[in-house]
Amino acid sequence: MSELVSAEQPVVPTPRLGVQAVLRTDVGLVRSENQDFGTYTTPREESHSHPGGRLLVVADGMGGHRGGATASRLAGETVKAQYLGSETYDISQALREALARANARIFSEAQANPDLRGMGTTTSALVVKNSQAWFAHVGDSRIYVVRGDDIRQITEDHSLVASMVREGLLTAKEAETHPRRNVLQRSMGVSEDVDIDVNGPFDVQKDDVFILCSDGLHGLVKEPELKEIAALPIDQAATEYVKRALLRGAPDNVTVIVAKIVPADDPGDATLVDADETLADHPFDETQRDTAPIMPLTEPIAAKAEEAAPAAAPDSASTAEPVTAPGTVPLEQGDAVTPDVTLETPVETDDALHDATAKTIETPIRVDPAPAPRGSLLGWLLVIVLALGAAGAWVYWNQHQGAASKTTAPSRR
Repeated sequence: MSELVSAEQPVVPTPRLGVQAVLRTDVGLVRSENQDFGTYTTPREESHSHPGGRLLVVADGMGGHRGGATASRLAGETVKAQYLGSETYDISQALREALARANARIFSEAQANPDLRGMGTTTSALVVKNSQAWFAHVGDSRIYVVRGDDIRQITEDHSLVASMVREGLLTAKEAETHPRRNVLQRSMGVSEDVDIDVNGPFDVQKDDVFILCSDGLHGLVKEPELKEIAALPIDQAATEYVKRALLRGAPDNVTVIVAKIVPADDPGDATLVDADETLADHPFDETQRDTAPIMPLTEPIAAKAEEAAPAAAPDSASTAEPVTAPGTVPLEQGDAVTPDVTLETPVETDDALHDATAKTIETPIRVDPAPAPRGSLLGWLLVIVLALGAAGAWVYWNQHQGAASKTTAPSRR
């Protein structure tokens, strides 16, 4: 018996996990340019990286046609390059440094080029390594995790309406159609420094599905549908997500990365590379568009929300419970930024069709005195010229009259 008790128990090896990922992006049905950007690393790239793991990034740019596309591309490319070249093995630190570097680069480019002034972008980055995951996040793009019958949003929106929901000033339903729902309180590249939410590690399991997406998707396709579609093979799921957004009008660009946790005996089997830029190769039945439910872009909201909107401030110490994926450790949420003086500065310069989805940024700025209107200056110049003319005429007349009086007046002896 003692031999049985002392005998070593067999060690059950933990299965090695990998990631399959697929990217889909589409310009949508209203905008003329795709200002979203998505990217991820390959096993070959990861093999030379100190932090390692599969990195996935989605960015949603803003700041006019050229600025938005430039900002999101700089974010995605810089985060990827900085992460892969990091000298640390600490994934949380590598992610934070990667987003900080991307923020500095976008800001620098904007300052150097007047055509890019005010550009910014959201950025959501996820790393999965072995059986754990980490994420870094700024803005209102989102990362969801689907496990079985449950779906959780693991990022926190850095938007005005999200703060109002956390403070109890709005319901989640009211926030979906609030007129200021596109006002961001935090974004990449707008200032020299930015607060970055970094969380992890938390456990992942086989068959977990992660969804990284811009608001062009999550604004139209809600969590029940996201969860349902996630049961499809990931390439089909990614295509279906974009199709659903297109069927509902797609007023914004739509970008999604679908990543599934799978057993991986070989790193080469851990990635499904799909670089489709649009759904041109995945046509769908256009007749469905007329019968598909269309999400309203605007509708009246409760009076209390309208009254609360101007006074709402970013949530600097949210009391909301941390969001956790099932079976994971709680994820600590980052603090929001509370600017001292803010103006809502529109950063989309597209036409009126874009007003419903154009983002704005609440950011501290210096208010310079407005220059006087050109018409007012011309008016004052005219008044001055007339006044000088009148004065000259008066002087001339007095001198003439004085000369006449000297000639005609009788002398006093």
